[in-house]
Amino acid sequence: MEFLHRLGYYLGGFSVGLVLLFFIFNGKRTQCHYGPEARVLDNLSEKNWVIKPSTTAPIQLDSLQIQGLLKTADVDFGASNSSLDSCKVYVLNSYLEKRPVQLTVENCARKVKLTAFSFKD
Repeated sequence: MEFLHRLGYYLGGFSVGLVLLFFIFNGKRTQCHYGPEARVLDNLSEKNWVIKPSTTAPIQLDSLQIQGLLKTADVDFGASNSSLDSCKVYVLNSYLEKRPVQLTVENCARKVKLTAFSFKD
């Protein structure tokens, strides 16, 4: 069998496979989070958030603002303590209304507690 015939069979099978994958994953929210920062942010966005009463936030945060903060957030692993067994502590740097903010959260099994919120100037 000539090389061009083998190449044609290969490309034909490859294209059929791509079309099948397109139809299988079309409309599904399949996401691949391989990096540690993306996995932490995805985990935080799926849980219920609780704002501790001792947190003196300069503004009142609602769920839409928290989701917006998570979309632009970066996890500071150097300042975080992710080696704890119960609730891991993460420091998030993000932007709220074009101002840099820093959040400290405790990521527990079922909920996320906001323990500190401050504007970074």
